[in-house]
Amino acid sequence: MRFMRHLQIVTGQIVMGLAALVIAGPALADKALIVGIDTYQEGKLSAELKGGARADALRMQGVLTGALGYGKDDIQLLIDDQATTAAIRAGLQDWLGRSKPGERVFFYFAGQGHATKGTGGREDTILPFDATTKPGGFGNTLSRNEIDRQLGRLAGRRITEVIDSSHAGTVTRAISVEASGGGNPAARSPQLDGSTRSIVVEPALRDEPVATPEPAGGDFVKWQAVAPAQTALVDEEAAPAYRGVFTTAFADGIEKGLADTNGNGTVSNQELLDYVRAQSSAYCGRHRDRCEMGLTPMLSGEGAALKVAADKTGSGESLNQGKPTADKILDLLGAKLSDSVSVEQIPPSPVRLGTKDMRFKVTSSQDGFLILLSVSDEGEVVQLFPNAIAAAHGKDGRIRAGSPIMVPDASYGMRFDATSVTKGTVLALVAVDPLKLSKGFVTRKIDVIPQDEVNGSVLPELADSLAKTANADSVKANAKAIGRSVATMRYEIVP
Repeated sequence: MRFMRHLQIVTGQIVMGLAALVIAGPALADKALIVGIDTYQEGKLSAELKGGARADALRMQGVLTGALGYGKDDIQLLIDDQATTAAIRAGLQDWLGRSKPGERVFFYFAGQGHATKGTGGREDTILPFDATTKPGGFGNTLSRNEIDRQLGRLAGRRITEVIDSSHAGTVTRAISVEASGGGNPAARSPQLDGSTRSIVVEPALRDEPVATPEPAGGDFVKWQAVAPAQTALVDEEAAPAYRGVFTTAFADGIEKGLADTNGNGTVSNQELLDYVRAQSSAYCGRHRDRCEMGLTPMLSGEGAALKVAADKTGSGESLNQGKPTADKILDLLGAKLSDSVSVEQIPPSPVRLGTKDMRFKVTSSQDGFLILLSVSDEGEVVQLFPNAIAAAHGKDGRIRAGSPIMVPDASYGMRFDATSVTKGTVLALVAVDPLKLSKGFVTRKIDVIPQDEVNGSVLPELADSLAKTANADSVKANAKAIGRSVATMRYEIVP
């Protein structure tokens, strides 16, 4: 709403006038390096379900040349024996190094991954074609830190890194080899036989903190198929055309637009993350025997959840740039609109200018934490809930199933009156899990938020909290996506 200009707020008897991967962009000489390895030089490392990594690499090439507008000559493809340690390093340094500031850079890997103990803690690695097994670990590997450092040299580029492998290592062996007596052929993590299990790093590695890579600049988005303690899976349902569960969802979300939950032609990173997590969770639900720790894709990078994976304009604009709109905020929230949450205006819109004592009622069918925003068509944003008044009355932002929240209610000491003509959208988000929000966020005044504050702090904080996982305080945690539901309501004040 054009809140504070259209609804006047008066304390005591307050009157208030009710007052969108990361990689889309113009056609430039972008560069991509795509790696897919099914067959390794050491046969014991090879995938038992052949063809999945190759198929994923080719699928990703198609996404880049199709939906994302890369030229075929912009892409270097390394499959199986082409993907040696030296070749991948050269691709990172030389091929991607040919890009220029302002261009896009994309790195994709499908194959085996592992975790090892480095000087800074647990360090995740990928295994090139010529990786070797040796007492105590692997040789000819590439650490994620090294990859990130190489990509981080490319200042001024829009960088996307996508890794469809896992680094659970000891977790996979403990479940699959020791418990069942055999490997898990659908896992993208080395499945070593009994004679070579001595190279496995001690189980205590599961408790090690992940070594933090060097800073890689402000436009670096990283996707990982699973959380650290989980094992990336190959989809056996597609046999014999095997493919990665994560890559399939990632590609479908962009290429087919299946992640565009609000249908506005933009696939945001948050929408894509929500989609790949939902698809991964659904697959895991059908195959619990191979999925004890779950499947929770991860997104990281400064401001990553605010960026756009693909859009119809190719602008690549982040969701916190320009005028705030309801569509941008829906792109940021990610979740599909749900019947489990409803928003009502009392009295219902349209309302006449001069209407007094307007209120908003939110009802949820499940317990959760409510965020209620008003966005006028002119771009003015007001945070209706949580707010300073509710916090002062001891309300912690919770909404109980079947117990509506009214804004304002009798305790607010204010009312909303329609004082000028306007229209806009009210958005209600109910998060099942607590969101990690600052005190300043949950105690914000009910007032129009300056646009630079909306774009600079409100949307980034909300996006970051939604992209995080629940139960992810340690490497070995069974991380899961934060459950949430979203509802919207249009409002209008007429002459």
